[in-house]
Amino acid sequence: MGWLLLVASAVYAAVSTFGAWTVVRRRRALAFTFLASAALLMVGGVAAAYRLVESSALLAAGAAIGSAASLWNARQVLRRVVVRNHLARALAGAALIAAAYLAFR
Repeated sequence: MGWLLLVASAVYAAVSTFGAWTVVRRRRALAFTFLASAALLMVGGVAAAYRLVESSALLAAGAAIGSAASLWNARQVLRRVVVRNHLARALAGAALIAAAYLAFR
């Protein structure tokens, strides 16, 4: 289960890294927020691969920051919020957190 969480968090981190790449020249703070999310997700994924209990907290922080950065990007840069996209991202993060919590409690 730990390796599956590592792969899922790596995919989620790749999405955040792509978000950082798209806005790095326009909004540096937003890009750094996306990168912080990706870093927390990767550390949390590696912690899950090592079966550490702290992985769920790291994944929760990374997913929350990633969702907040995505919403910030939609409001400030794109000026258009598509609610279903943000709900899907939040649900994917919640599923990742729940899987980590249930796997290592």
